[in-house]
Amino acid sequence: MQQVAEELAMHRRTLDRRLQLHGIGFQALVDEVRYEVARQLLRDTEMPIIAIVQSLHFADASILTRAFRRWSGKTPSRWRAESRSLL
Repeated sequence: MQQVAEELAMHRRTLDRRLQLHGIGFQALVDEVRYEVARQLLRDTEMPIIAIVQSLHFADASILTRAFRRWSGKTPSRWRAESRSLL
C-alpha cells in the first residue's frame, strides 16, 4: 500500500481513506486486480501456472490455487480448460 500511495503522490492513510469512501479496502482491490489478471493470463496465454504465480507475486502455486478457488470456485487449471472449451 505504501508503494502505491507513493506512486499516487499521497500519504498511505489518505489512500486508505479514499478507498474507504468507495467502500473497498486495499487488499480487496489487490485481490480483484489479481483475479482479473489471472483470468486473462489463463484464458489468453499458454503461460504455465508457475509463471502466472510469479507474475502475480504469490509465494507459491498453492496460494494462487486457494485464492483462485475462493474467487471462482475452481482451480486455475480447471478454469483454464473450461474457459477454452467455451471458445
